[in-house]
Amino acid sequence: MFKKTLLASLAVGLLAVAPTASWAAEYTIRLSHGDNENNPTHFGAQMFERLAEEYTNGRVDVQIFPANQLGTEQEVAQALRMGAIEAEILYTGNLVPLAPSVGVMMLPYAFTSNEQVWAAMDALKEPLNERLTEEAGVRILGYFEKGFRVLTNSQRPVETIEDLEGLKIRVSKNNIAIETFKSWGLNPIPMAWAEVFPALQQGVIDGQENPYTTAISSKFYEVQTYITEIHYMIWSGPLIVSERFYQGLPADIQEALNRAGEEAAMYQRGVSGELTEEAKAKLVELGMVLSGPPKDEEKWQTAAQAIWPQFYEDIGGEAWVKEAQAIMEEAIQGN
Repeated sequence: MFKKTLLASLAVGLLAVAPTASWAAEYTIRLSHGDNENNPTHFGAQMFERLAEEYTNGRVDVQIFPANQLGTEQEVAQALRMGAIEAEILYTGNLVPLAPSVGVMMLPYAFTSNEQVWAAMDALKEPLNERLTEEAGVRILGYFEKGFRVLTNSQRPVETIEDLEGLKIRVSKNNIAIETFKSWGLNPIPMAWAEVFPALQQGVIDGQENPYTTAISSKFYEVQTYITEIHYMIWSGPLIVSERFYQGLPADIQEALNRAGEEAAMYQRGVSGELTEEAKAKLVELGMVLSGPPKDEEKWQTAAQAIWPQFYEDIGGEAWVKEAQAIMEEAIQGN
């Protein structure tokens, strides 16, 4: 019901605002993202489009380009730095090479609930912007998320850390993910996303880790049987805008975009939560076995957090990580 109400509101708003934006816009924002049009990312992009056009009285026209139509996430992020494209929603891990400081959002087991993540993302937005504008020439308008990256596999239920032994698990080509799985006693297999489903299908790998909604959209239920709800890392993705473009805008337009970004993020998180619950129910219906969190998840957390120091220099330095941790902890405790 929550999702239907929000989407109905979005549809009405788009109909109301789009005609004005189409003929009176002074500024155009091309907004790129990598997901399809049935993904929570796209719904969030649509809400940003609606709100940005509404709050600027049609002076801004947002044009959405889903499914990497303008280039890969990292290619578009580079284009934002130069001001060649105006805005993007991308996975945090794909922004880290350009903006190392945002990597604090990827430390394993930094959070164990969505509420903690939301509080941390909102509290870190402005401190991050002070660094990201210098590191990558981009600014965060709002922070999206799509749920924790849960573990799926085709071999057996994973209810304890010992159950991982011998499993061939794919991870993204990200050092934090690789080292985290090593801390749990595995030798993970970094692999490009396009290769994952065929590798699962052929038995080259036994499992992978991604949000519940990805298990639906990528049809992992056809080649995987078991899901373990680990909370080591959430799929987070900032809605970023080119700092060069942003600084060329009048103050009132900047303020409107800031407001639209924050409200679109709040909306997207709600939709993501609803779709995650729907995905979990659908996966059970399709025959997958959901075992919930590991019985000994504290062991997973302890092992993963022990390796944090080896990442400090890659994500802005120890002083920044400590500062960010203090900001996040205060926000989480006050939430």
